[in-house]
Amino acid sequence: MAFTLPLRFVWLCFLLPPCIVLSANFPSGVSKAECLNRVFWIWVDKDFIGSREWHLEAFNETGPPVLLDDELASQCGYSITNDIYGNLEIRISFLACWVLNVNDLQFDLKVQVLVRQGGGFIPYPVSLSCRITDPWNVREVLCEENFMEVSVRRIVPWIVDWMTEDLQAVWPVTEGGITQRWQVEFQMSDLRIITMSAIEAQRMGYGLNATATRVVFRAPYNTSESQILKVGSYRLEVILAKMYYSQPLIRLIVDTTTACPSDAPIITKTSIFWLTPAILNPLVLDLSAYKDRGLSMGVDGRLLDSSVIAANGYTLGRNTTTVNVTVPIGAPGGYTESDVVNNTYGTTYHIHLMLVHHWRGTTADTTRHSVIKPINTPFKPLLPIFINRTVPENHYFNVSLGNFFPDVGLKAFIIRRVMVTLDEANRRGFRVQTVDNGNGTRAYVLQVPFSDPLVEQMYLDGNKRMYILYVTYILTLLNKKKDFTYTDVVECVLQDVVPPTYDKICEKDRLILNMTRGNIDMYWIPHIRNLPLTAALATSQNYKITQRGPMLLIEIPLFSVGLAYEDISLRGIRARVDFSLKDNKTLQVRSSYSFVCNFPTDQLLLCLPNGTMKATVFSLDTKPRFDPRETHLKDPTCKPQEADNDRALFSFSVFSCGTTRQFVGDYLVYENEVTFDRKGLPPIKPIISRNSTYRLTLRCRYPLMDTQRVMGKYNNSVIGRRGFSTDPISEQAKVIRKRDENTQASNLNVAKDKAFSSFYHPGDFPILIQREETLYFEVDDRRITSPAHKVRLQECWATPSQRTDGFPQWDLIVDGCAQKGNNYSVDFIQGSHSRFQLKIEGDLSEQLYIYCQGLICDSLLEAEQCRSVCNEAKPGVWRRTAPVVEPYELLSAGPIQIGTGEAEVQFRHVEEKSWNMWMWLLSVGLAFISAFTVGSVILAVRLFVC
Repeated sequence: MAFTLPLRFVWLCFLLPPCIVLSANFPSGVSKAECLNRVFWIWVDKDFIGSREWHLEAFNETGPPVLLDDELASQCGYSITNDIYGNLEIRISFLACWVLNVNDLQFDLKVQVLVRQGGGFIPYPVSLSCRITDPWNVREVLCEENFMEVSVRRIVPWIVDWMTEDLQAVWPVTEGGITQRWQVEFQMSDLRIITMSAIEAQRMGYGLNATATRVVFRAPYNTSESQILKVGSYRLEVILAKMYYSQPLIRLIVDTTTACPSDAPIITKTSIFWLTPAILNPLVLDLSAYKDRGLSMGVDGRLLDSSVIAANGYTLGRNTTTVNVTVPIGAPGGYTESDVVNNTYGTTYHIHLMLVHHWRGTTADTTRHSVIKPINTPFKPLLPIFINRTVPENHYFNVSLGNFFPDVGLKAFIIRRVMVTLDEANRRGFRVQTVDNGNGTRAYVLQVPFSDPLVEQMYLDGNKRMYILYVTYILTLLNKKKDFTYTDVVECVLQDVVPPTYDKICEKDRLILNMTRGNIDMYWIPHIRNLPLTAALATSQNYKITQRGPMLLIEIPLFSVGLAYEDISLRGIRARVDFSLKDNKTLQVRSSYSFVCNFPTDQLLLCLPNGTMKATVFSLDTKPRFDPRETHLKDPTCKPQEADNDRALFSFSVFSCGTTRQFVGDYLVYENEVTFDRKGLPPIKPIISRNSTYRLTLRCRYPLMDTQRVMGKYNNSVIGRRGFSTDPISEQAKVIRKRDENTQASNLNVAKDKAFSSFYHPGDFPILIQREETLYFEVDDRRITSPAHKVRLQECWATPSQRTDGFPQWDLIVDGCAQKGNNYSVDFIQGSHSRFQLKIEGDLSEQLYIYCQGLICDSLLEAEQCRSVCNEAKPGVWRRTAPVVEPYELLSAGPIQIGTGEAEVQFRHVEEKSWNMWMWLLSVGLAFISAFTVGSVILAVRLFVC
């Protein structure tokens, strides 16, 4: 049958890509074609086309091939879509345009798929010939995905020849050859009748045709002449149309009304319910004559018998109002596709259903109504199932993750932040397996030895330790190239710990620890007392560390930092080593060993961390010898702690006995002096001697920036003191003299006025202020390199001593809140720098040290909150409302003396009193000598006179 192309179709031909090379056949297995229920079905594998551009052309016997766009496809009976697996699917009605129709019994199709290749297109032709296996019904309706089609058998045989010839002359309508014999009448929802010619209907997107025995009417969905009608509680899209053929004495009317269900299916968590009306009223002329002839359902164009329907779990049922097709989600015939939304794994289910309904109306009215319904469920999240099958005695983790559909693949793992590919996993001794489940899903099994360095180990107690596997699976959707992850943690406790053992050796000038290592101490940090045993500590203190297989020798020289002295006397020195191994995360002590060595007392000057100085003096070192028992410090009342004829031992605090202090570089130097004052000459044996007074200078220096941090729990029972418990018995209270390596430190500058125009320098300390004056403090943040980082004061306190334990302490700032005491008050000063003022309103202390702790926060991330934030509701709890970069410690440069205008610096008082006492004694002595001399002279004169 020859058709004439309208001009629009010709223009589409000219729009084809300019370069088309010779045609080629699809590779084997790439495409297939079938004839199913009055429809040509063509599939092309999605992997063959990939992301390339492609087009569909239909061969036209009277002209060049026709390029099909979406509009032309719906007008001419072509549906171009995808199957449930994403492959290209083309469905073409037997009554479509450019199909060679042989007496409505045989239908031949020739199309070609143009696929982009380089700069041109390669055509891949597809030919298919189909025959009708069951006779046509009087009326057949096809509800396709993109169009509605109805064909009606012509029932006036004696006008077949001239009617067919005339209709073919107007469809497809040729420009310039318009005939008014065929017209289309539409009944609108407001009962208006619209009549137009065939050419007008064709221009509006309708498809009209006549075959040897049938009249065809085709329309896309949602045209201006379509309407939604309700049948019961269901909706139908309906076009009430009639086709008229007119010539003198003859008027032929063909009812081409078409109706298709338009309701979406009902989808629950487990099932799909597709509900349609039992009777399509617009297609039934006489309800009293209606007789149902049966229902059939199919999948992918194939009708199913009842046994297959039951085996797949489908349900096909009907009552007086409804036809119900029920499909369980995941049932055979459909396809479950994996997807990922916001790193959440889930699935969608796809199935292409078909419903065929037969009924009889009047005697000459038999209808076959077919609906093709692609259904896609929405995304349904599925939580992956992680199963731990680890048996501790096997010494490896055995876990599995499922259940995934076959379109999911495993790419790699992340274990303790280390990327491990599948190849790397095999090289490390991991075992990775894919296990298929009976329901078509799969799981991935992973086995990791406990001994692998990526497995974290944690000591518990006794001989028990915990092995921890932090694993992240990296999976991918094979068809969509989308990755997602799943993370879990597995813990396994095993009694396999061998603890370290210890022994000691005491040399003449050192203490030696001999440790035999176990199988877990490599995860612990060695400490000497509370100092981590680092390379820097060992170098600075001349520790000698030797590793000999499982043996570890640590040699600690006497008087080096880290030793504890149980007794220092003239009888000897009793030094103790406190060695411990602490957990590398919690710093909890996991193993410890202490031992003591005794050493003879020799010449020594010992500067202890608590500010105590211990020193010995020997009379044998001088000529002539002196009596050590008669020596004293600058304060003559400070006598030896212990002394005999040859030696004396002094023990005193750097804050007592007239000890002076001064800043030398980055150190604070304390100095005192041992003195032996020779007694006055006796009058009986006057001797002139050149022997001077014995003096021995004692000097200790401490780093200025070294701090003592007290770690403990908040203690609400302490009033007027720092809120930390420093009970040395408690494990939670540990004094650590060395600052953390990642902690910055700087000065807390003291301003000379409230305008902060000038500041005291380190050499100015100790400074003297009077009571009722106000002190102004500013954080010296010049060591902070990033302009976005700001210091936020969190804790500040005052103490009369550089020591943080054993002395009164007054809270100035607690949890970012300025404090007020009975005789002092603190207020913040707003500005670009961290500042506050301290006003002393009464008798507080004669000497103060100011300490502060703070945090560095990023003002670019939280500009409004990168400042001091007061949390008065819960004392002792820091409220971090800004991103904290790192902790920050501040320390004032020296002591502040508080006086009343009468007293001077405290450590001078003893010296002044001692000096005044000696001046008084000297005056009395001189007066006595003068009186004695005058008396002697008078007596001599009298004797001479006599």
